[in-house]
Amino acid sequence: MSRVLIKNGIVVIPGENFVGERDILIEDGVIREISKDIPKGDAEVIDVNGSYVIPGIVDMHVHLRDPDGVEEGITTGTIACAKGGVTTVCCMPNTNPCIDNPAIVRYVVLSAEKYGRIKVHPIGAMTIGREGKVLASYDRMKSEGIVGVSDDGNWIEDPLVMKSVLETASMYGLLPISHCEDKRVSLNGVINEGVVSLKLGLPGIPPLAETLAVARDILIAREIKSRIHIAHLSLKDSLDIVRYAKSCGVKVTCEVSPHHFILTEELILRKKIGLKVNPPLRTEEDRLALIEGIADGSVDVIASDHAPRKTLSSDLLNDPFGISSVEIMLPLCYTFLVKAGHLSTLEMIKKLSYNPARLLGLDAGDLKVGNKADIVVFNPDYREEVDVKSFISKGKNSPYDGFELYGFPTLTMVDGKIVYTKDI
Repeated sequence: MSRVLIKNGIVVIPGENFVGERDILIEDGVIREISKDIPKGDAEVIDVNGSYVIPGIVDMHVHLRDPDGVEEGITTGTIACAKGGVTTVCCMPNTNPCIDNPAIVRYVVLSAEKYGRIKVHPIGAMTIGREGKVLASYDRMKSEGIVGVSDDGNWIEDPLVMKSVLETASMYGLLPISHCEDKRVSLNGVINEGVVSLKLGLPGIPPLAETLAVARDILIAREIKSRIHIAHLSLKDSLDIVRYAKSCGVKVTCEVSPHHFILTEELILRKKIGLKVNPPLRTEEDRLALIEGIADGSVDVIASDHAPRKTLSSDLLNDPFGISSVEIMLPLCYTFLVKAGHLSTLEMIKKLSYNPARLLGLDAGDLKVGNKADIVVFNPDYREEVDVKSFISKGKNSPYDGFELYGFPTLTMVDGKIVYTKDI
C-alpha cells in the first residue's frame, strides 16, 4: 500500500465551505483522512509549509486538438493542464475528424489513457459534422465516455434542431454546451464591432451575434424545461439575459474565460499577437460586468477555452481565432480575481473545480474522504513573469507574455500520483 501525507497546508474544501489548516492522508490514490496533526506512520510526507491545498481544477472547455494533434495533442495538452493546476479536462469536439461518433470518442479516451497526464473527458458533437442538421448518436457516444455535447465553434441555427438537441441531451443526462454566435450576424468579423474595429479598419463582430443566440437558446430551454449551458459568455448584455432567465427558474448555467475578464479590445491597439479570439475581446464595461457576475454567482464556471495555434503573426484579418492559456489557468484566476479583491480563494475554487464537476456529473472538484486524490498545491505569495516561450503547450499564441502573476502550482497530483512539480 502506498501512503502519502500532505502536511501543514491551508486546505480548501468547497463542498463544505471550509478553508483552514489540515493534513491530508492518501492511501493508494484515495483520500483517507483530512484532519489536524495526522501521525506520519509509514507515509511519505510532503510538507507544503502553509501553501494552499485545493482540489484540482476541472476545466470544462479545452481544445486538445486531438484527433489531428498538429496544433496540440493529448500529451502536450495534458502536461500543460497539469502545469496550470488542471487535473480534469473536457476536450471540445471541433477536431479533425470531429468527435461525432463512438469510434472517435473511443480513440480520444484510449489516447488519453495511454498518453495523458491528467483525466480527459470528451465532449461529443451535438450534430454530425457539427453541421447543425442531424443529431449525433448521443447514447452510443455516452457509452464510450462523453459527458456533454457541443457543436463548439458553430451555433445551431435551426431552432427545431436545437430543441431536439436539448431534449435528447436531457434524456441521456448529458450537458448541452452552446457556442452562442449567430454567424448570419457575425459574418466575417475578426474583432469586436466598435471603436477599435473602426480605428483599425477591420470587420467587426456585432455584440448582437452573441446576445441573439443566447436569448434564443434560453427560450428553447425554458419552453421544454431542459438544461442549457452557455459557453465562453463575453458580454454584459448576455449576462443580463442569463441573470434574468435564472430568476425565472430556467435551468441555464454559463461560463466565462479568463481573457474576457482580464483583457479588453483596447489592448489590440497596442499589441496584436494572441488577441484574436472568438468571442472577441470586448469593452471595459463588459469586462467589469463579467467580474461582477462571477462575484455575485450569476456566472457558474470559469473555463480556459484554451485554443492553441501555431500562428504567431499579427495578421488579425487572416489568423485563426484562439488564445493559449491553460498552462497559466490557476495563476491567471488567482491574480486577477483573488489578489485583485473580487473573490475569496474558496469562491474561486468553486468556479474552477466544484461547480463544473457538479454540472458534468463528475466525481471530482472537491476534497473529501473516499475521493480520488486530485490535488493542487500553490503558494499565493510566489510571483513569476510569464514567458510564453517556455510553454509546454504547442500553442504560443498567448497575450500574457510578460505578465507578472501569483499563485503558480508547485505540485499537481492525479489519483495520488505527482504529475507536475515546480521548485520555487
